[in-house]
Amino acid sequence: MTNYILSLDTATPVQSLAILDGGDVLFEAYAKSRTKDGPGLLSLVDGALHHCGLKVADIGRFVVSRGPGAFTGLRVSMAMLKSLALTLDRPLYAGSSLDALACSALPSASIVAACIDARRGEIYVSFYDMYEGAPRALSEELLMRPEDLAVYVSRMYPGQKILCTGTAFPGYSKKLSEMSDQLLLQPSSPSAAMLAKRVLEKFGDSAPDIALEALEPKYIRLEDFELPKPFDFSQPGQFRHDA
Repeated sequence: MTNYILSLDTATPVQSLAILDGGDVLFEAYAKSRTKDGPGLLSLVDGALHHCGLKVADIGRFVVSRGPGAFTGLRVSMAMLKSLALTLDRPLYAGSSLDALACSALPSASIVAACIDARRGEIYVSFYDMYEGAPRALSEELLMRPEDLAVYVSRMYPGQKILCTGTAFPGYSKKLSEMSDQLLLQPSSPSAAMLAKRVLEKFGDSAPDIALEALEPKYIRLEDFELPKPFDFSQPGQFRHDA
């Protein structure tokens, strides 16, 4: 198996793609999502491979974000990489977009809150510190309103400055600044290269911890995700031969 890794993070409106050779980043690009049905993302992958002089068959491992984030974007990238991994018999690893954001910020601050705009006036957030040279999660991945985030920080980290980084800014900057003087706000987008490096740190040469057929995006706001209801075949008029 080759050392080439293709990584995708589509948890936010800014898609990120990276190609790595082991731990070395060969290519990384960001592009605004133009469609919901995937051709823009496929074009980005094709262009990146061409730029690096590679074919998709040269990729030894795939990495994708499980979110949290935009459900449509996550489903499209995961479905595409699942298909490639299955066709090429390659492993597909999944990581957290919030982890990738934290990796980009640390060690510039003692505590980092990685934040992604969840829309509906809410924020996906997870807190981290640096432990043995890598970000360590201090909380679960949470869904909060800005006012709840301000209260959470004041209770959990009284008097400490918290670097808040991610796509929740500048959208929520004014509101959060008015509520708390502990928060240092830094707009940023998840990095596919950081996502891949985080996965490499966690798994090394081990197999993924989630089987390909069981891999799904992470849904924190569960009411946004509904499984299809079983079709009711008992109702009359369903078939041509029905009276």
